[in-house]
Amino acid sequence: MDRLRSIHTEQLRISQQWAMMKDYDEEHAKQLRKEALLINHSRYLEKIPVYKKMAKEEGIDRIDDLETIKKYLMFTDDVFKSYDQSLLDNNDFAGMNEWLSSIFHERINVDVRGVKSIDEWIGRLAPHGINLCYSSGTSGRFSFIPRCSQSWELLLTAPICYCAPYVTSLGITTFIENIVVRLAVSLLDPFRFAGIARDFTLPGYDGIFLSFQRGNMGIQMVAQELSKVFKNSFFLYDMDISASAIRIITRGARNEEERKTVENFYNETIVKSKERYRNIIEHLKESARKGRKVLLFGAPYQFKELVELVRKKEGSVKLKKGSMMMTGGGWKSFEGNKIERKDLTAMIRDTFDVPEKNIRDGYSMTEVNSLILVCEHGRYHLPPIIEPVILDDNFIPMEGENIYGRLGFLDPFAVSYPGFIITGDNVRYHYGKCDCGMYGAAFSEITRAPGREIKGCGGIMTEIASIKA
Repeated sequence: MDRLRSIHTEQLRISQQWAMMKDYDEEHAKQLRKEALLINHSRYLEKIPVYKKMAKEEGIDRIDDLETIKKYLMFTDDVFKSYDQSLLDNNDFAGMNEWLSSIFHERINVDVRGVKSIDEWIGRLAPHGINLCYSSGTSGRFSFIPRCSQSWELLLTAPICYCAPYVTSLGITTFIENIVVRLAVSLLDPFRFAGIARDFTLPGYDGIFLSFQRGNMGIQMVAQELSKVFKNSFFLYDMDISASAIRIITRGARNEEERKTVENFYNETIVKSKERYRNIIEHLKESARKGRKVLLFGAPYQFKELVELVRKKEGSVKLKKGSMMMTGGGWKSFEGNKIERKDLTAMIRDTFDVPEKNIRDGYSMTEVNSLILVCEHGRYHLPPIIEPVILDDNFIPMEGENIYGRLGFLDPFAVSYPGFIITGDNVRYHYGKCDCGMYGAAFSEITRAPGREIKGCGGIMTEIASIKA
């Protein structure tokens, strides 16, 4: 593990150079990825039952190439929801522990007697160093991703490590802020850099998040982590996002207690929706009055709702120069209709007087330990940490510098669960120099693969809204 930690540290350093658009040793980055991924392969083979079973069925043991992994040892993200649904229906969390042990690098023997909800189960695992994140689609079938303390540290470290210097490269921050960030990158170990970034609140900025203040759901956790770097942070929903409530909503209430849970959640998120958005508008206006910059973060459909309400009630809210807008979580509207990114970007620009270079979208998934930001040319640039894989309709890896297919990742930072993952998204893959100045792997034209359900907050909120329809 010492060697793996050393590789991860070097990968983070390279990602910082890449983010600042400095020259980096591409071949060295490639070799580091390969070495880390092969170490992970050996770990999975030894410690993770579901991976060991797949490798045995394919007749694979020790290997020295990534092509074997790409062809035979990648999982669709369905592996993270491969449990029997009756376990959750019957509150059989001992059974869920048994299933979770099949995709985790250690056997889980945590006492779950008396646990009656997903949220309680997550809380019971956490003190034992098992950090459980989840995502859900409209079917209500949850994906659970278990991370050990090392995986958790990498999840929290990587995006801060390269996103902070990336922002400085956009010309958004002040001269002094640029100098501080670049000096910190050159002097500090990446883990120390990320730790200081989390502990040192950003002067002059308020964080405003169109999300839930607490919870273990994918995109919500991104907002929660981002909020820690601001002295002042405000959330659209100053409440938990309950995993149990989401499952009841998407699956359907079965008894009076569950119906009350749905009713309460509906009232807090839908009935009070306009009131909550108006509170956010007041926070934006207050930040503008005090001359403070804003980072506004949320899903595209939430930005759309906010912008429409601002236009109706205020006309516009002019934010301080240097404010940033960040979207994430999928480009489906609340009603399920696609929002064009260029159209929403123009709406945000005009409503808040923010230049387009300050409006960025991020792509990620709960199973992967990176945040991938879009550039002004519509390309999502992958940090040189991750090995991308593009597959055809038969899940056979393809090669090329401009190809279309199913997006997959080999993630060196996934040390406690299988990190060789085929996503539910199709993309246009690019490799080379982008007009924005970045070099390497990137993708665009993201669409959900046929037959794959919509995941994330937008799909779930649509389900909630339909309850009273």
